[in-house]
Amino acid sequence: MVRGSPGKIVCAERMSAIFGVWRFDGTGVSPRELERMGNVLANRGPDKRKFVVDGAVGLGHCLRRVNNEDSFEAQPVHDRRAGLTLVADCRIDNREELAGIFGVAAAELRDMPDSSLIMRAYQKWGENCADHLLGDFTFAIWDAQANSLLLARDHMGQRGLYYHHGASVFAFATDVKALWAIEGVPRALSEDAIGQRLLLPVDREPGQTMFEAISSLPNASVLRFSGTSSLALRTYWAPHAAREHLGRDDPYHLATYRRVIEEAVACRVRRLARPPALCFSGGFDSGTIAALAGPIVAKQGHKIIAVSSVLKEGERRPAIRDARAAVEVYRAWPFLDIRYYVRGDEGAFTDIESSFDITHSAIGSPYVRRALYGIAAAAGARLVMDGHGGDYTVNVRGGAMLGRLLRRRKLAAFAREFRMRIRATGRPVLNVIRHDVVPALLPLRVLAAGAFLGGGFVPEWRRRPIAEKFARSLFERGIVDPKRLRATRPVHNRWHERWLAFLQRTAIEPPIQSALAASCGMDFTRPFHDKRVVEFGLAIPEALQFKNGLERHLARTALANDLPPSVIARLPGNDSEEPDMFRMTMASTPAALAETRALDRGGRLSRYVDFDKLEGMLAGADETHRPDHHRLYVANYSIAVARFIAWFDRSNA
Repeated sequence: MVRGSPGKIVCAERMSAIFGVWRFDGTGVSPRELERMGNVLANRGPDKRKFVVDGAVGLGHCLRRVNNEDSFEAQPVHDRRAGLTLVADCRIDNREELAGIFGVAAAELRDMPDSSLIMRAYQKWGENCADHLLGDFTFAIWDAQANSLLLARDHMGQRGLYYHHGASVFAFATDVKALWAIEGVPRALSEDAIGQRLLLPVDREPGQTMFEAISSLPNASVLRFSGTSSLALRTYWAPHAAREHLGRDDPYHLATYRRVIEEAVACRVRRLARPPALCFSGGFDSGTIAALAGPIVAKQGHKIIAVSSVLKEGERRPAIRDARAAVEVYRAWPFLDIRYYVRGDEGAFTDIESSFDITHSAIGSPYVRRALYGIAAAAGARLVMDGHGGDYTVNVRGGAMLGRLLRRRKLAAFAREFRMRIRATGRPVLNVIRHDVVPALLPLRVLAAGAFLGGGFVPEWRRRPIAEKFARSLFERGIVDPKRLRATRPVHNRWHERWLAFLQRTAIEPPIQSALAASCGMDFTRPFHDKRVVEFGLAIPEALQFKNGLERHLARTALANDLPPSVIARLPGNDSEEPDMFRMTMASTPAALAETRALDRGGRLSRYVDFDKLEGMLAGADETHRPDHHRLYVANYSIAVARFIAWFDRSNA
């Protein structure tokens, strides 16, 4: 339930869990299997669990109370007269707009939970109801009269939902592992997904998981199931520039930049019962969230718990920017409670199997995030945010923007910005030409040829530690295009297309951070993934993305009075969330590789992973050579995939 005055966007952060089963073999749903699903999801909703059964269909909900109003939430929501049952994991932001459409008075809206608004939206618009919602959500609606089940997921996939469609059963849940509480749901890995994880292609298959016969509902999608052999999947939104932001002048974009981000941040923190946490690097994006959320949180009598991953005080590492200096600039802010995580003996593979059990996905090195979430949860937070998304929504780092001006024959603008770039960054002329001009003038095929030459005439896929026979089978079956693999330098999409491709790829990724945060008893959200932010970001004129020789012109101008002067004047580049990654990898990965080799019983792992290539990737790595950091990341990730396969085989025995 959300309280607020008419005319304002008032919302609250809530993350729970939903689950359900439809048996269409005539046997009906057993309350026991729903109870098992709820038990598996207990960490997602420790405060209340309930399910309902309507013959062949059962739906359940687990509640985690994050806000003062969550005590009013009573799901599943059931309208007996209309034959509708709803479960939702949601935060609806356009409450007042919807209330006006539905004729809901302010007094009634004050005590109305978001789930009830979704129910009314379905009663008005049917399966198109998600088109009219704003916020983060997944929900399921059983319509007994229409004999259909509708699932929906929010625009940028901030909440996750998985489903299985079998010969006699359809099941869905917030977490994959809850599906295995249902008899008939297979427990088997997908070889295609293993190959995708090892090759890291640019193009990922929406909805793909690591498991056979289990899919993730894609972002911005609704799925309708009517008890037949087919599913109707519809995409209701794609990243685009909102019409109201197009054709506007510079003052409009400056004012709207701050307003839109402030709305997205406020919706996540305005009604919290406990202090929120923020993964904090001290840069533009996390700094913006802190600056805009701080006054709101302070009025609640709280501070933002700002958790940062840094090196030991006074320590420096080659080729890495540590966040400590940037974070310390904010030390005097009264609404920040800054807390540091400094790596001890732990590494990428420390307790990695527990991470697999939490996320049910092959992940590279979650130790930093798990530590940050643990610190935040111990400090009392039930919501954690991060600044991811700023770099590819409203603060796009397009790369080689000077060259793009020249390519478009904007000679006066190029001359002015070239001079400003040298003055602002202090970099030599040849360095600016090499990095900021030339790449934009070269066709993508030339850049790809340069990457091929730089790799010793070895194709990108051969530089990945994947077994050659397995890789070729993926290419032959069209699962992966060997020409469309992610490289250390962009050789595929360009400019606006690259931006859109990155947004879409990010939105279909599994909600791993949500699962990790949930294991610590917290919700997770990204304000820069808000639909409003995305649609505004895509409308920002190119001239406002790069100006006076620097990226982030809008941020530097619109937030000049909100962020510290050192941040406003900050040069390009981000601080590392894993500043000790190189040393950690060199110290722990050889032993992890040896242990993984020992798990290769009967060639189960070497069928997919080339262990000799992995050893070669670890040999001779130079910390001062930036590409070697990427090479070690790929090695770590590939070992994690192999360990995931071995873990799954044991847990599935």
